[in-house]
Formats: sequence, structure tokens, C-alpha cells
Amino acid sequence: MEFSTTNLDWAIISIAVVIMLATVNVVFILKLMGLERWQIRKIGHTILNTVAAFIPYLFTNIFDLFLALIITIGTLLLFSLIPQIRILQRIFFLCSRNDNSPWELFINSTLMGAVMLLILWFFQDNLFVFTAAYLTVSLGDGLGELIGKPFGSIKYKILSEKSLEGSLGVLFGSLLGITIALAVNSMLGWPGVWWKIIVVAVISMIVEALSFSFIDNITLPSSVTLALYLLFLL
Repeated sequence: MEFSTTNLDWAIISIAVVIMLATVNVVFILKLMGLERWQIRKIGHTILNTVAAFIPYLFTNIFDLFLALIITIGTLLLFSLIPQIRILQRIFFLCSRNDNSPWELFINSTLMGAVMLLILWFFQDNLFVFTAAYLTVSLGDGLGELIGKPFGSIKYKILSEKSLEGSLGVLFGSLLGITIALAVNSMLGWPGVWWKIIVVAVISMIVEALSFSFIDNITLPSSVTLALYLLFLL
């Protein structure tokens, strides 16, 4: 990727803004489907972060991507100031845990967004790292709760209570996410790629098991990024 403030591609910027705004609003579709709040939160989390993992592939100029993000966030903030719409307030309410304040989700989203932007900046020429890190959050963490909450019967506790079924969901989702990221970047033919995928996925499962509250949305992508860097780029 290049970084240019003059060579802007407004067509791509506009397409990205439309995609991001449409994806954010998927939570309202999930609500209309009659899902419970925890399902809306986790399915919305999975869909949003999966889309976000591939947004950079639209761009050749990273400044265009940052500009699209600024426009998207600005648009959401503008609509949030209109009392009849209040889009962000409604999204934060629907996507927050039943016993937690929506402000926790806001802090979580802000910190995770900052971490992912840093990963993108440092690995803009190796997008598989960014995509794999994001997909371990969307698919790994997502499947962990979608499987663990309704089906988790074997409980364990390190820092917070987890289930074996949920941890296996994290492992499977991480394996899937990392494999997809490498496939998109034509890397599945690299020597030793499969054992490396398994190692990174196991690391993501362990990190998620050791996490508490919303901190896994920060520790998961960070640990996966470090593991991918050590195994694939050094």
C-alpha cells in the first residue's frame, strides 16, 4: 500500500463507506429476526469484524482507507445526534451484555479499533497478518460464545469462567479464520504452513481462555499478530 494524500480514489472510498454503514446496521436486522440480545451482540460482532477484516483489500492507498473510516464514523456520530435516530446509542444498547453498561462496549470497540489500526499500519504490506488477526476475533471469539453459551457443559475457570466447548469453538474458528486469511493471500502452499496455522490457532485458544471481560478483543489479535510475525515473516 502507498500513503498519498493527493491520489485519492473517491469511488473506492464511497463503496467502502456504504459497505461499512450497511454492516453496522445489520444489528437492527438481527433484532427484527427476534434474536436475544446476546445473540445479536455476538452474531453482529462476528459479521462486522469479518467484513472489517477484508475492507483493506479494496484499497491501494492506506490514506483512502483512513478517510473512509473517518467519513463512516462521522456519519454515525451525526445520525446519533438526531433524537429520532440515535443510531450509535441503539447499537451500543443492543450489542452490550445484559449486565454491563453500553459504555463498556464503547471502550472495548475503541481500544480494539486502535489495536487493529496499529496492526494494519505496521503490516500494510502483509495484509494476511491483519486479516488473520481480525478473523480470530470475529470467528474464533465469535464461535466461542455462540457454541459455549448454549452448549457449554464442561466448565473451567482461570481468570473467568469458560467452557471446554466454547474453547474448542475458539480453536475451530481461529483455524478457519487463519486458513481463510492465508488462502486469500495465496499462502497455503508455503512450506510448513499447516503446522504453523495449528500453532497460532492453539495460541489464540489459550489467550482467550486466559482473558477476562472484553480484554480478549485486544489480547487475541495482538497475540495472533505476534505469532504470525514470528512464524511467517522472520
